Formats: sequence, C-alpha cells, structure tokens
Amino acid sequence: MKKRFSFIVILLLAQLFKVDAQGVWQGEGNPPFNYDFGSGTGNSGSTYNATGTAKSSVATSTTPGFLAYPTSGYARVYTGASSSGGFTVNSSPASVTLTASNSTSAPNKLSLYNIQGLSEVTSTFFKMSFDNTTATTGAITYAFGNSAGATEGNNIFNNGAILQGGSFPGIFNYLRWDMTATTITFSYRGTDGSAITINSSTFSKNGGDYDIEVYVNNHTNAREYVRGATTYTLPSGTFNIWVNGSRITGASSLINFPRTGELALGQELNSILMQGVRSTSGALATARFGNFDMKFIPTSTLPVNFVDFTATKKTNSAFLKWQTSSEQDNDYFEVLRKTASTNGFETIAKVAGTATSAALNDYTYTDFNPAVGDNYYQIKQVDKNGESRVFEKVALLKFDLNSDIQFSKTGDAIHISAIANVEGDGNVLITDLSGKKVLNQKIRYQKQLNNYNYNLANIPTGLYVARIVMGSQTKSFKFIK
Repeated sequence: MKKRFSFIVILLLAQLFKVDAQGVWQGEGNPPFNYDFGSGTGNSGSTYNATGTAKSSVATSTTPGFLAYPTSGYARVYTGASSSGGFTVNSSPASVTLTASNSTSAPNKLSLYNIQGLSEVTSTFFKMSFDNTTATTGAITYAFGNSAGATEGNNIFNNGAILQGGSFPGIFNYLRWDMTATTITFSYRGTDGSAITINSSTFSKNGGDYDIEVYVNNHTNAREYVRGATTYTLPSGTFNIWVNGSRITGASSLINFPRTGELALGQELNSILMQGVRSTSGALATARFGNFDMKFIPTSTLPVNFVDFTATKKTNSAFLKWQTSSEQDNDYFEVLRKTASTNGFETIAKVAGTATSAALNDYTYTDFNPAVGDNYYQIKQVDKNGESRVFEKVALLKFDLNSDIQFSKTGDAIHISAIANVEGDGNVLITDLSGKKVLNQKIRYQKQLNNYNYNLANIPTGLYVARIVMGSQTKSFKFIK
C-alpha cells in the first residue's frame, strides 16, 4: 500500500512539473483551446489516403469529418491529386500521423483554422515524433498565422496550394523539417519565403517524442511570458521556439525569430497547418503530431491596439505619426518627449482619441520646438476611466540646427525660429520705417529651438522691421506687408 501511495505521489508531481514547465503569458486568458485527435472522429475510418483526385474532409463542432470534432473552428485534411501518403489517426497515444506526398507541388495538409476566441498573442504546445522514419527526402512543415475566413479554399490554411516559396497572406511563420540521408535539417521561413536553417542537431529520426512550444507575439507591443522561474520578453513581431525544455537558438545567437511580414501586425493568430511534401524517392517521410494546446492573451485586455509609431524630421520640426487598429473607451493620447535637459519623458501635447473603434485610425502631431541634440518620443494612451499605458516603441530624432535665428513670412503671418543655448527672457519688436512700434512683446525662450508666430493682418501695408532679442543674440529682418 505504501509503495502504491508513493507511486501515485510521483505521478502527481510529474504532472505538476509538466504543467509548470509550460510558459504562461502575463495576462493569459482561460480556458485554452485544446485538440488531441482522440474523440468525436467522423465516419471515414482511421486512414485518409491520397488518390488520383485531390480531396479534403472538414470537421466542425457539429459536422462529422475524418478528424475529431474541434470545440471551435475547423479541422481539415487535404490530399493532392496523383500523389501518395495521407493521414492515420492513432488511438494510443491519441495523435495523427502525417505521411508526406511524393509530389513537388501537390501536398498533404492538415489544418486547424478559424479557431474562435484567440488573439494576436498565442502559445502552442504539442508533441511530435518522426517514429524512426527511414525517409531520405521530404519536408514536413508546421505553419501558424491567420486564415482570414471560414470559406474552404480561400487561403493557404484551407486550400490545396503548397506552402513553399513565394508570398502567402496570413502566414506569420513556419517551422520546417527536411529529411536527408543522415539528419533532419530544422528551419524557419524567411521574408522571401525561403527556408532559413536553424540547425541539423535538434531533431533526429529516432529521437522519440519531442515536446514543442511556440510562443508568438503579433501584437505591436512586446509581451512577456513566465517559464519556470524566469520571465522572457518577446518583442513585437517575433516568436520563440522551445524543444524538450530548451529554448532554440539560430544563427548569430538568434532567439527572437522574426515574422515574415505576410500577416499584418495586430491580426489574430487563429490557425495552424501541418504539411508533408516532396518525398520523391525511397520511403515516404512521416511525422506524428498530438495534443495541441493553444493559449493566449485576451484581446479584451488590450483596450487600444497600436499598429505603428514613427517620427520624421521636417526642417526644424518633428512630425510624429501613429496608428491604431482598434480602440475601446479611448479618451486621448499624450505625446511624450525626453531630451538631455529633461528628467525622463515629459508630456508635450495631448491628442484626442476616437473612443471606441474597430477600424484603422491615424494620428499625427508636429513638435515645432525640438531640442538641440537627441529627442526621444513615445505615445501614452489614456482611457476614459483614467487608466493609462505607454506604447513601448521609442522614436529618436537628432537635431543639429545650423542657423541660430530664422525668419519667414507667409501671407500676413510671420514666423521666427530661434535656437537658445540657455533659457531666459527676450523681446520681439516690429516697427515701421518711422520707428513706430506695431508689436512689442516679451518672450520666454527655452534651451531648444523656439518658435514664435505673429498675425499682422490688421497693420497697414508698408515696409517694416522685425527685431528679436534673446540674451546676447539680436537679429533684425525687413519685410513688406
């Protein structure tokens, strides 16, 4: 009895450590999406093999198909025409074996797509094995992204196209395993659609079961997940790969693998795809997949989704532009700036928000008074209830202003821009040729580029002189009204 109790305790501890080993997003939602291939299979039997005609089988939560019923979205298998291979559902353990086609253009594909309730920040956990395959050719691919629609045949996740080079809207990235005579080359997808090698050592044909973890951030802000006792920051538009408890590193110490750019930032990650193709000689390549868990940060915790933020120099000013893809109860934005003379970031302007919107919204602000040297800009968002958050992207502009004082006139308005090395009090004086004052105004200048604007529509036509005094700096300009 004591031995049996000890055995049970060991099993419970093993399960506990297994759960703790998986990373957890900061702000993770519940429950996750799970699909283990183990129940609710339709009436097509345990195999779905390629024939002379391309074919597919789709299962939903209410409609039978070859695969098990998903709790959400669609579960689909597809086999290309005049190829080979296919799919086998296994009961112990619950899983599916993908056998690659022998074609270079007609793939065998399995996909889970249009899963509801996920977001742009997800993690997927699954088991994978090559089951001692003797294949020396063939490529197995696991892709992830957004299927963009439920209609079968309208995107890479539910049509008959082969996922290889070229551009495929909706793909965030993929993992790929290419068989050789002695090794399995592990790769990810580059921005041009080509496979970029990670290594040829992580996976082997007789390596048993591999525990795969893929953490993906398609949000415009960085996101964090905790794995074990360590917190990992995942930058916007990147993903991490873990295999059997180790985080994978690519060439040049690459850890945060980049997106391909085929899926826009801010789009949900609601679809995954397994593909087998190009097993052109010898034994067909196989891979067994099982027990997919998908976890996420709910979109509802992100009241404003930032798409991008840029800063551009416009002569002696900074033009700031940012975009949001959705807003919920958004009151306003604050434009923040940090310079060598400030104590951290300071608010320099407020820009009204759109309140609530599911569309793209563009915002701009021009800083006409940048400091000499480095100017760092950020955008802060404030809800109607007073809660706020800062968009983590920082834009930097450097101003090396050549002329100390500049004068310009447009219509009846004049503009004076002046650089000051210290702050202080000054004066702007405008007189006609007889010396009569038409403007006499005190000014306060800062240690930066200072801008002053005056409308002279109410003075008579004639020749005038404008004079500005800033400490030891004095400059005069003649102009015609």
